[in-house]
Amino acid sequence: MKKPLGYILQRGTSPVDGHPFVVILTLNSGNRKTGNMPQVWILREDVDPVTAVSTGADRTICGDCPHRRRQVWDAKRKRFKWVRSCYVNPGQAPLSVWRAYHAGSYRPDLHCMEAPDAVRGRRIRFGAYGDPALINRGVFRILSEAADGHTAYTHQWREPWAQWARGKMQASCDGLADYLEASAHGWKTFRVTPKDASADQGKQCPATVAGSAAQCVTCALCDGAKADVWVQAHGSGARYVAA
Repeated sequence: MKKPLGYILQRGTSPVDGHPFVVILTLNSGNRKTGNMPQVWILREDVDPVTAVSTGADRTICGDCPHRRRQVWDAKRKRFKWVRSCYVNPGQAPLSVWRAYHAGSYRPDLHCMEAPDAVRGRRIRFGAYGDPALINRGVFRILSEAADGHTAYTHQWREPWAQWARGKMQASCDGLADYLEASAHGWKTFRVTPKDASADQGKQCPATVAGSAAQCVTCALCDGAKADVWVQAHGSGARYVAA
């Protein structure tokens, strides 16, 4: 039997707005920062990622993440403009995964135990796109227990339905106030600082240290249980990340 490109892990309706989403596992990645890790994608099932971002339908899978597309006042031009600080380009990998899903490229069977076997002995990245706190906790447990480690980050750490992820995912924080609040509630954090800035709390993401050869696949910090980690804003939206 031909080896599948990935697996459909879950279909559900979002606790954020009640719209449908799908969770997909892909088995290989060319991402230079993460290394070749199995990747888990959370996508709006019925709207492609590009359209979802432009219309606001990505709220289904991103919740109240401050890095979503939003309007801000441009004082220089004296008008509102649209900005988006998320480092993920929805027209690249997320769109490819969404199209492959609708083309029937992924195997819709977690219960045969093929998907856990496919990640066994490897480190898995939950939330290559979308918020992994939306994943069914049973699905998360099966995969994370089979894997040799994982990375996961949630911006929904304040939400009651996301509390199961404490100790399993980093709380994504934007600024010192977020960090202090999340820490006070028992979360290990992943804090984004403005470009060229640093943080006094926690450790800098090893994969972003100048001259480092570290990748997520060789690091074990961001599993929600070990350490507070910070990273400088990067990607096309980095200029919109404030202190």
